[in-house]
Amino acid sequence: MKGRKLLALLVVTCLVVLIASISFTASCAEEEPAPAPAPAPAPAPAPAPPAPPAKDKVIIGNVDAFTGIFAPGPLLWGTIWMETLIADYNAAGGLYIPEYGKKLPIEFIKYDSKSDTETLIRLTEKCMVEDNADLMFAPWGTSQNFAVLSLYEKYGYPMLPHAMGSGQIVDLIKSGGAKWVFPVLCQPPFVAKYVADFFQWAKASKIGIIGISDLHGIEFTGQVKAELAARNIPVAVGPELYPLTVTDLSPIIKKLKEANVDTLWASTYPGDGTLLIKQCMELGYSPKIMIMGPGSQYPLVMLPSFGVDGVTGIIEYHGFEVDFNSSPELLALAEKYNAAAGGYPGANTIAAYVCYEVLFKAVEKYGLDREKIRDALANETFDTVLGPAKWNWDDVYLDVPGAGYLCQWQGEEMLKVVWPLDRASADWIPKPNWP
Repeated sequence: MKGRKLLALLVVTCLVVLIASISFTASCAEEEPAPAPAPAPAPAPAPAPPAPPAKDKVIIGNVDAFTGIFAPGPLLWGTIWMETLIADYNAAGGLYIPEYGKKLPIEFIKYDSKSDTETLIRLTEKCMVEDNADLMFAPWGTSQNFAVLSLYEKYGYPMLPHAMGSGQIVDLIKSGGAKWVFPVLCQPPFVAKYVADFFQWAKASKIGIIGISDLHGIEFTGQVKAELAARNIPVAVGPELYPLTVTDLSPIIKKLKEANVDTLWASTYPGDGTLLIKQCMELGYSPKIMIMGPGSQYPLVMLPSFGVDGVTGIIEYHGFEVDFNSSPELLALAEKYNAAAGGYPGANTIAAYVCYEVLFKAVEKYGLDREKIRDALANETFDTVLGPAKWNWDDVYLDVPGAGYLCQWQGEEMLKVVWPLDRASADWIPKPNWP
């Protein structure tokens, strides 16, 4: 019996020792801190933005009709001013490009479309795709700009047509169908309004409307006729349209003379414009108000053929008109043009200098990112030789305080601004009889 009790005592003692051992081990486990987890690796620094590709110049492309039926419009209204602006910038070290932090020289690439639309389209795409032009300068003329507009939209180039007028482009922009186009001159709906204002102010009586039968002529003559009709102002003759290749305008002139038209609107280009003046002189038809289109304000076109006396009184309608004698800075630019061209500039041809001056100012602020340039042109104001310039999207043109709407030959080699009155540099004069 004693043996059994001893055995039981031994078993109990072992169990107590075992339980105590387990409890001690557990308490030690609770008291010892768990090992700290390994620290997570530090995140890798964000990669630096890639440096812009190496660049040693800014390439500007221009395709225009330097020969053929549209010449010499592109040269006199566009190229000379473009080259003057580029020369001014290159003389100062080039165009500042902020992403490079320095100025780069400007290279100007020009191609001749020879007044052929297919060639114009092909060479414009070549400039954009093969030559990788950073910027493009638009061609001269309404139809030429429409021919390449889709390429500017497709490849994302700001298009600043310095010599284009179309109600269709106004509608396209306002509908959102053209996002890269910035017309510079006054467009037909707005031109028609201020011309009708002028006709009423000048007490025009019998009005005749004629013009060339391309897009420019069709739109401008139609808009003027519609605006006059809206004001119950009768039109005695027209619109009378004729082809670009016209060689005889005498039938139309005789009709104007027989109807005693004393106020003539003529949507002309240089070639047909000089023909119109010549045959009006020959037929003895001399209206007191004679408003003509592109080319009639070119001294290099008009003066060799007719002299100052022969063109005195003729008005040009396209807007962006300046009197180069109105400031020393403008006169200095006119002298640069004279040195390059051998004659003084037309009153509104400076549009090709000012609009690309605006483009360069946008580049200097935002670099060669063409989307940023486009947005800046659409919304911001830029200082220019004519004052602060900003696009007016109600009437769709580049508005600057130093430019008027109608200019007139008044016995000098450079024209005067006569309308509107608050921007005029001289009073309007009725056109005298031909010398």
